[in-house]
Amino acid sequence: MKVMDDNLRNEAVRWQGKLFKRSVRRQTRLRKIKELINSTTNQTCLEITAGDGMISTGLREGGGRWKTLVLSEATKAALNWFVEDQVEVFPGVSIHEPDGTFDLVVIVDALERIRDDYAFIKECHRVLKPEGRLVLTTARKIVCLGVCPLRSMLGLSWRAKGLERPGYTSGELFEVLKDGFDVPETESYSTCCVEVPGLLCEAAANKLVHEPYNMPGENAGTEEFYHYAKLNAFAMAAYPLMWLLGKLEEQILFFLPGHNLIAKTKRRVWRVRKQPVLIDGRSIAEAAINTKIGTAAPF
Repeated sequence: MKVMDDNLRNEAVRWQGKLFKRSVRRQTRLRKIKELINSTTNQTCLEITAGDGMISTGLREGGGRWKTLVLSEATKAALNWFVEDQVEVFPGVSIHEPDGTFDLVVIVDALERIRDDYAFIKECHRVLKPEGRLVLTTARKIVCLGVCPLRSMLGLSWRAKGLERPGYTSGELFEVLKDGFDVPETESYSTCCVEVPGLLCEAAANKLVHEPYNMPGENAGTEEFYHYAKLNAFAMAAYPLMWLLGKLEEQILFFLPGHNLIAKTKRRVWRVRKQPVLIDGRSIAEAAINTKIGTAAPF
């Protein structure tokens, strides 16, 4: 790990804090997660993240002992600016910790980046204590004529970001979790009225900095801070509109589907839940589709 100058670190975190305060989408994500995890005082917590250091910092405000796992060395370098506790790169499946180590596992926008998501969730289950909790946020797979083509045009599609999948529907997320966790419900957040202008701002910011603007590189210095100053001026100009759209979404347009999912689960004994099938090999759902209502015969 590179030894960082304290003044350099403080300057990077200061500018990132300013940018975070002008980002409605990032603030909403952190608020939703914190509402579900509540206080983490005296708890041992594991964060698995795509690399937003300000969210990592915000999670630690609840107290407890934290460890962070990331999927690449570049993400580790970015996180090292923000957190002083342990940050490790892991291969995307195996978590090198003993069984029952953690009270809480938080997955922040990382599940869609992991190829074998089922095996990874099984590992999260293994390292949790029997009464442990898993909280995760991920992209919601949604067909939207406005946002999906826009992401591709701006170079922000899931493939361009190197993700393994575009996200999950509520049903797909339940399928990944159901064998080891009780999932009372999933909640969607961040509708198109915030996502569309947010994507435009994100694309402009990434183009200016030539890398994800919320992930300072290992050698970030004066040039990056100059870019952050310009980004902050742009964000200050856009923030009143984004704030208004956020309030409109919260108070009036809350019924619209969100573009992100968040779920709070509780660990239980791992048991594979197999879908029941009939003697002829059909599932119950297939049999119901091919049977007339009010009859017991498939004709």
